Amino acid sequence: MDLLQQIINGLTIGSVYALVAIGFSVVYGALGLVNFAHGDILMAGTFVTYGLYSGLHVPIVLAAVAGILAGIVLAGVVEEIAVRPVLKAHLLIPMMTTLGMGLIIRNVVELKYGSGTLPFPSFAGSGFYTVGDLKIAKAAIATLLVAILTLVVFAAFLRYTKAGFAIRVVAQDMTAARLMGVPVNRTIMAVYGAGGALGVIGGLLYANTLEVVYLGMGFPILLKGFAAAIVGGIGNLQGALLGGLILGILEATVGPSAGSYRDAIAFVLLIAILLVRPAGLLGARVQERV
Repeated sequence: MDLLQQIINGLTIGSVYALVAIGFSVVYGALGLVNFAHGDILMAGTFVTYGLYSGLHVPIVLAAVAGILAGIVLAGVVEEIAVRPVLKAHLLIPMMTTLGMGLIIRNVVELKYGSGTLPFPSFAGSGFYTVGDLKIAKAAIATLLVAILTLVVFAAFLRYTKAGFAIRVVAQDMTAARLMGVPVNRTIMAVYGAGGALGVIGGLLYANTLEVVYLGMGFPILLKGFAAAIVGGIGNLQGALLGGLILGILEATVGPSAGSYRDAIAFVLLIAILLVRPAGLLGARVQERV
């Protein structure tokens, strides 16, 4: 029964990692780039939600929507300023420019809210549901439901909308997409916006689970999401989902016995899997940039 309890806890935090990992993978799958501002974007969107709720008393759901929109805008700004001008440069260049944008975003948030830990309201309130010997936090249920709904909606967006089709075409062959009249620049911005939205939703769910928000929250989620994306096969959305859930379950089941070393589990797992399967569990196809 204790194991089942830990697995439920692992699925909760794993769904957060999965959302962040999918935000990574959608950018990498389309462009072959890693957005290192991802963690700070999700942190900033979470702080926007906190500020609207605590400062202006906006209902938490509306504040969360505003935070997600802020994440989309920030991701678009990062793409416009830090990625588009160097899109054809060596891969390290856009990595460094996005890292710099992330530091700028973090400093702006610090000027507004400081570096302390602040209380974040739970979407579902405090308390537990009891099922036999199991105790499931209301926040955990809310996190799982929102994560599942988000993943379903995003999958439908990619499959059934014109923008989603454009993203898939650009991911397959950017040059051919441009020749066929696909608005590539607008599609790339949509890719970053989708990544930003998924990241902020992951950040909100993380804050909902811990019931706190703090300046450095983006970095550990960034690392875990990145690890989950690589474990599953970066660029592969199903792999990112699988990697996030595996990572969360391992943390919850093995983490308590590892004590202060539980964060190392993510990277022990990453190394072990890459030694056996260098392309990740689902072996994402890596495109060569020309």
